[in-house]
Amino acid sequence: MLKSMTGYGRASAQEDNWTLTWEIRSLNNRHLDLKWKIPPTLYAHQKQWENEVKAVANRGGVELFLGLKINNPELQSLTLDATMAASMLRELDVLARSLGVPHTPDLNRLLGISSLWKDAGSIENPELISSLTETLTKALSDWDAARVREGLALEEDLRVRFARLGELVSEIRELASQTAPERFALLQERVGKILAESGVQVDPDRMLQELAVISDRIDVSEELTRLEIHLRGIDTYFRQTEPVGRKLDFMVQECFREINTCGNKSQNTAISQLVVTFKAELEKCREQIQNLE
Repeated sequence: MLKSMTGYGRASAQEDNWTLTWEIRSLNNRHLDLKWKIPPTLYAHQKQWENEVKAVANRGGVELFLGLKINNPELQSLTLDATMAASMLRELDVLARSLGVPHTPDLNRLLGISSLWKDAGSIENPELISSLTETLTKALSDWDAARVREGLALEEDLRVRFARLGELVSEIRELASQTAPERFALLQERVGKILAESGVQVDPDRMLQELAVISDRIDVSEELTRLEIHLRGIDTYFRQTEPVGRKLDFMVQECFREINTCGNKSQNTAISQLVVTFKAELEKCREQIQNLE
């Protein structure tokens, strides 16, 4: 089953003490590149969640966004440095008495002093972490389903295109089989004419051997056979369950190599046109394969 590297998934959970939403977006990437947009207080759990992502993805640039609202203040990781606050109030009281002025502390202003507030660094509530992990799993499932749907659409398109490439190989082979004897006869005629005009005597058997070597150099049957093997191999990848994007990309490169050789060796206009058509269709296949995991 083919999967696209691009996709979107979302899942939410609403409890008495919190509300959370995971959103996942992904684009093409040669490797698995995860970018987390989560509160710093949850960094300690990022490694665990990375394993959840790796269980369903092998390649792609994946962005994971977490929207979290905690309704229970007891779950917040923020604490007041009571020791420092008490020390500050005591010093202010000493100052007021030394000046002979009344001292009434303004606690509201005290709350505005950022140095009195400390972040515990992480949220360790087991129920909240469990809810976050379960919701992430649901979002990953939604995201993966989207990638599968797009992968099926890509597979359908690629099957049609590769089938067309197979037809083009057959057309090239038929033309090549028709033109090979003609090319050999034409070469023999031209060489014979040159030898006759120059008056040089050459052993007929030796001349036929040399002509055969020249004809072999413009023969494309081996390249076409390898192309057919590659295309059959590509068809088997569509039935595999593991990611095949890299394999398909490699096979397309091999097809380009063989068809380029055919184009370079061929000296037939009709074959050259088919080669151009083949390469244009193969390039479209490569563009689609770039989207596959």
